[in-house]
Amino acid sequence: MKISKKIHLGLVLVCLLLPSFAFAEKVLDKVEIVQARTETEIHIEFLTQVRYLRHSPSNTETTRVQIFLEFPKLSSGNPQREFLNSPRSELVPSFTVNYPDQKANTIGVRFKKPIKFSITPDNSGRGIVIHVPKDFTLVPSEPIVEPTPQVAPENQVLGEIPARAAGASDQEYAGVLLNESKSARAKGQYSHAIQLLNALLELPANSHSQEAQELIGNSREKLGEKDKAKAEYETYLKLYPSGEGATRVRARIAAIDKAAVKSTDTSVSNDKKPIREIHENTIYGSWNQYYYDAHSHNYPSVGKNSTSHDQSSLVSAIDLTARFRQNEWDNKIVFRDTQTMNFLPNSADRNRLQAAYVEINNKDSDFLARLGRQNGNSGGVLGRFDGGWFRYGLSPTYKLNFVAGTLDEYYVDYRRHFYGLNLDIGPINDKWSGNAFFIEQSVDHFIDRRGVGGELRYFDNGKSVYSLVDYDTFYDRLNTAMLQGNWQATEATNYNLLLEKRKSPVLQLINSLSDPSFALSGKPITNLRQAAALGATESLLAESAIKQTLDTSLIFLGVTHQLTPRWQLGGDVQKSRITGSPGASTAAIALAVKNFRDANGGLEPDALTLQSLNQSFAGGNTYTYHVQAVGTDTIFNNDTSVISASLVNGPTSLVRSLVFTNVMVPYEKWRLDSSLKLLKIDSDPSIVQYVVSPTLRASYSLREKATIEAEVGLEVTNEHDSINGHSRTFRDFSFIGYRLDI
Repeated sequence: MKISKKIHLGLVLVCLLLPSFAFAEKVLDKVEIVQARTETEIHIEFLTQVRYLRHSPSNTETTRVQIFLEFPKLSSGNPQREFLNSPRSELVPSFTVNYPDQKANTIGVRFKKPIKFSITPDNSGRGIVIHVPKDFTLVPSEPIVEPTPQVAPENQVLGEIPARAAGASDQEYAGVLLNESKSARAKGQYSHAIQLLNALLELPANSHSQEAQELIGNSREKLGEKDKAKAEYETYLKLYPSGEGATRVRARIAAIDKAAVKSTDTSVSNDKKPIREIHENTIYGSWNQYYYDAHSHNYPSVGKNSTSHDQSSLVSAIDLTARFRQNEWDNKIVFRDTQTMNFLPNSADRNRLQAAYVEINNKDSDFLARLGRQNGNSGGVLGRFDGGWFRYGLSPTYKLNFVAGTLDEYYVDYRRHFYGLNLDIGPINDKWSGNAFFIEQSVDHFIDRRGVGGELRYFDNGKSVYSLVDYDTFYDRLNTAMLQGNWQATEATNYNLLLEKRKSPVLQLINSLSDPSFALSGKPITNLRQAAALGATESLLAESAIKQTLDTSLIFLGVTHQLTPRWQLGGDVQKSRITGSPGASTAAIALAVKNFRDANGGLEPDALTLQSLNQSFAGGNTYTYHVQAVGTDTIFNNDTSVISASLVNGPTSLVRSLVFTNVMVPYEKWRLDSSLKLLKIDSDPSIVQYVVSPTLRASYSLREKATIEAEVGLEVTNEHDSINGHSRTFRDFSFIGYRLDI
């Protein structure tokens, strides 16, 4: 054993680590907090395509949220433990994100304080958004610039005050005036905003009065009316002397007073710089280590029994973000890395650098530059890359983006380079937004992909729609067409819809590498230079790539309903179909094998894994039916239970599953997770498998930012083969590890 391995293993033992799972692809990417006009948005982004199903609880104020998802591009198997900490922010309470939660495709979000919220898919297809209403957010203080700013004449023009609708209550009319004032502020029409807010404040006191009183002070600041602004703020403190709003207002008054003192200082030059109201340098993130261990005990129908050591690995992960805020500047340095040390014979170590970039962001000029390794999730970029992303705001509605780089890929004999332009549009009427893009990707001096397309997004009062079109002009083929909708019909009922048609894998020239007609000494080629040496032209390679690419389609319908205060019931049905020319699944299988090598340190998949891949890409229709019940206070006080039942009927197999999970907090610092999975798999032509898998996980918080946890589990598989007889496999798996939040 290498000395470095001995040192790391020693550290594990010192930290009382000792335990499971197979290599897995990383899922979580990053968390960002964005202030919108009427709410704060928490964006949780992933490294792969994600489908939002439902969340729990759905209509209550809480500190803990479970979000149920699907990851259509991930391979099956146990996922890796992952964590993200929230950026430091005054907009929402601090929180953590962990995956998986309760042994499912679920993320858990835990807030330090209870919040109200709603959840929708994001506009990229690679994330979800938690919407926190204004009542639970803070309006950030804005820097004061000296000398007093000159206000454009159009910003001093008064407008009309909306008439009160017949029968409208004071509360309803106040809401209309407040929304109109926010729209005026967004356009820079602060005088009109003051006019509207004054009309609101003349109404009898209502739930909008407090916010209006703060906004009228801020609007007068924007006009340079410092004394009037201070008077409005002082009125606010008389009416609302405590709370988060009072803290903000006192800070605004202090900033005005500070600016006034500086303006009377004759020693100060007339060339004054902005007062540095925001001067904040922070570092946040996490460090974690987990040791995984697994054994299989095989009892075949014929032959000798055997025992194998499946896994012995130490996974270490670091996630750090350094943020530097200085007035209009908000810059970041991000570093995320995962190292896997394998202690089994003939197993390679691996290191995966997920992110290492510098981000420079000037909010006043609306300019952003991000340089380094980063994840591309929009504008036609196909995943993680090394390069640069540049954005410039042409106006509040239009933002121009340029991206260029090299895709981050392992265990391949080529490098793919790309560049692209895309235009962000919106928001328009606070509801519509979109993106139009062009991207060209090359490999070995050939065009690999040339895509044009766009995204269209709609969000309004519990309804959201996201659509995407990606057309490849090089192949003259549609790559992707997708429509995803979410409708919160009532506080208790939510509907989901997904319609999708896409090429699998995405049309690229490298798909032709799977064509058996291109071979050297009977072995597949590994790059397009070899194909060119065999006489293949670009047009011939393009034709081959088309033939090697599958067509997939999907229809998904889902509904979630809060039956009682304790129980939520959800269900969905989906139909997927795979078609293509004879042998077209070869490229899809080759891509899956490539991903397997990447996830397993370069190891080749075994015969069973290859069989599973071949079955997954078999042509024909697959129907999936899924029902899920989520309950609180079910078995124990303040626990959460999830019961899931599904049936998957495909061309080559029929899978029935029943999964029960429970999480409880018996004591303040303890958390216990338990699960039981039951499977029945009917495979053509004569194989039936029964799988039973119980697991138990415990975690303990040593301190607020230090947690240790461990898991033990067992998977028992009984296989009945009418030809080969009965066989049985016992697999035990476990892990133990710790996490330090920074």
